[in-house]
Amino acid sequence: MTAILLHIAYLGAVGFCLCTVGWLMLRAERTNATKALMLCQMLIIIWCLPQLFLVFAFDVKLKYALYGISYIGISLIGPCWLEFSYAYCKRRILPAARYGIFAISAFDYGMFLTNRFHGLFYESFGLYEVAYGPVFYFHMAYSYTCVLTGIGAVLRSFQKNRINGGHVTVILLAACFPLAFNMLYLSGTVKVGFDLTPPVFALSSFLMLLAVFRYDFLDINVVASEHIFESIEEGVIVCNKRGNVTYCNKAAFRYAQVKNGDEYEKIHANLCRWAMPGQSTLLKAPDSAANGVVLELADGKKVRLVQYSLQGRRGEETAKVILLTDVGEYYELLKQSRDLAVSEQRLAIERERNRIAQEVHDTTGHTLTMIQSLVRLIAVQCGNEEAFQDNRELSEYLNQAKELAAGGIRQLRWSINQMRRGLSLGLVTQGIRQLADSVKEMNIEVEIQGEDGENYSHLSPIVYRCVREAITNSLKYARASHMDIIVKFSDAGISLYMFDDGQGCASINEDHGLSGIRERVNEAGGQVRFMSAEGEGFQIYIELPAGDSHQ
Repeated sequence: MTAILLHIAYLGAVGFCLCTVGWLMLRAERTNATKALMLCQMLIIIWCLPQLFLVFAFDVKLKYALYGISYIGISLIGPCWLEFSYAYCKRRILPAARYGIFAISAFDYGMFLTNRFHGLFYESFGLYEVAYGPVFYFHMAYSYTCVLTGIGAVLRSFQKNRINGGHVTVILLAACFPLAFNMLYLSGTVKVGFDLTPPVFALSSFLMLLAVFRYDFLDINVVASEHIFESIEEGVIVCNKRGNVTYCNKAAFRYAQVKNGDEYEKIHANLCRWAMPGQSTLLKAPDSAANGVVLELADGKKVRLVQYSLQGRRGEETAKVILLTDVGEYYELLKQSRDLAVSEQRLAIERERNRIAQEVHDTTGHTLTMIQSLVRLIAVQCGNEEAFQDNRELSEYLNQAKELAAGGIRQLRWSINQMRRGLSLGLVTQGIRQLADSVKEMNIEVEIQGEDGENYSHLSPIVYRCVREAITNSLKYARASHMDIIVKFSDAGISLYMFDDGQGCASINEDHGLSGIRERVNEAGGQVRFMSAEGEGFQIYIELPAGDSHQ
């Protein structure tokens, strides 16, 4: 019955240790403390497993071989616990001291293997009885020293950081129980025929698991971070030094269809393809954390990318971290702000020009009207005098003055109306169509390529005046009967083509009208070309950028 219970205890120790190792591998942070603790648990397993087969040892050699396997764990458990304790307290063991600690364990194990030559580890080793030698007791004292030193380091760390008392109790019990039962067994206080130490490690492993689950024994920042990263709206992508994605959250998959195992080069190619104009070169830098890069994804979303390059102690790149943040709302607000600013600027210009138009109407119009009235009065006053009637030349001059005054008033009113109406145009095409519809002397066809929009509205007055001047020149000089106007909208700006079927000219003289077109286009940062030949009509080509107007 005792043997059965003993085997159950051994199996329990192995099972609990395996559970601890498995949990640490799956859930705990991969730190030096975690690795050292997993090594301690594996050494306990190596210690316990040979004990299960001692009942089948029917000769001394087999029993000695099982002890040899078991003592691999026994000889290393003390130094490994010390290594774990210092790593858990975030303290370093000097390399020379570490080599010395494990060298002593190697010496003890070597003495065990060569015991038949000197008898210092076991004074006698029989099938049913074992007598320990001085090296064995030295080894046990050394192991106790390592464990107690580790416990002291943990206690000092707990005292310094004011760790909860329950936490301290669980950790100390997990370390002290095996030592206490081993000392009772070796001293003969507990007179049983088997070593109690391995079964007690079952309880120690249970306490270790309790510390891990209940008292937050290990750092669970990784678990918490993973939960946080999965719940945030920003995309997070982590690539290892081999260029493979090791982690990406749901937002990263939603933005860029990235998943674990993807290659960084493939992701980088997609990012370069999605980068907005002028920013693709920034992605070639190893670290874009300074300014970030704005991407326009396949679904139209705008995302800001920030890339960090993590480096090791020697300056080599160990990982890449890519953060993706949705900035679509920001750009929408920015666009609305720009549209509002353009609207306010257009309204201010319109008010100012209406004011100027009103002043011109009130002053020049009034002056021309008075001149016309005075000419009529002169004609009435002098109409009965024979000398005035006989002076045909004076009469002709008077009629010309009347016609010029009347024509000036009509032209002034037309110009003011056109100014006011032109300033109210929101779209480029609206002004062109109004001009084309207002001309009756020749046929004008308008063709629109691309889509007009508010982002071109600041160019509307420039295009309007250029088209108006071109129509005036065709009617006044070219004697044209037909004109084609082609307007092409693109991201770069506006392209305007105007062709008439007039008589053309061998050489182009840029008079006031043509020079006015060139001046307006140049002020807007554009380019203009005039082309003509005898009998081939007149052509005007204008290129205007989509930037802000320089009126």
